[in-house]
Amino acid sequence: MTRTKQQWLKAAPWEAVLALNKALCQAQKFEPLNNDKGFEPARRLWEKSVEATLSLQEALEVCNKCHGLGPFTFNNGNTFAAIGRTIIDECLKAAPPVEAQIIRTTVCHYIVGLIGRKELQQVLRHFEPLLDSSPSTPRAQTESPRLTPLPQEQRAPA
Repeated sequence: MTRTKQQWLKAAPWEAVLALNKALCQAQKFEPLNNDKGFEPARRLWEKSVEATLSLQEALEVCNKCHGLGPFTFNNGNTFAAIGRTIIDECLKAAPPVEAQIIRTTVCHYIVGLIGRKELQQVLRHFEPLLDSSPSTPRAQTESPRLTPLPQEQRAPA
């Protein structure tokens, strides 16, 4: 599964990313605002990647890069981490709860820059047999999962 190339981001067109950010902001009573400098580059990268056939790690890299571009003033990290969590949850349906939480946390921490690519690769490699044994079909052939915002505290960059 980790090396399988598929359209991981197809379920989240840019409009869904905007809707997710808006929902996260509204849950915290923030006005959803865009960052003029990062919005367009992030949108272009995302829209190019939505239709692309990518490995899981490449899809997570797109989330990480878009987060780094900072298209949103509020909940930027939570927005892209929620998308990453949604992507990986499909692979974790049959995984034991502790291992699934380790993978979810690692993915989200990678997307928001708390850990690097090397650490992500180590965790995915360690759990590759678990991920590869999960009964999952390519996203293009299944119903797209809903992106549901999970309100979380957003920390301001230091």
